[in-house]
Amino acid sequence: MELLKKVLNALFVCGILAFMILGTIIVAVQLYSVIVANGTMAVKIMNALGKPAFIIASVTGLIGFVQGYINGWEMGD
Repeated sequence: MELLKKVLNALFVCGILAFMILGTIIVAVQLYSVIVANGTMAVKIMNALGKPAFIIASVTGLIGFVQGYINGWEMGD
């Protein structure tokens, strides 16, 4: 059980880092595209990284939900 907790925790941390990095890249490129008035670039970066970021965030959320049950967390922990 301890191994499962460690694996889930590692996956959770990696997932958070991954979607935060992808989200930061998306926002930075979109900000740059607004500054240089290139709307196509903003759309392309969202099309390229939006779906992977959303999938990683969703899976990470599910891992966090499972962690609550495995670790026996109470509401508000």
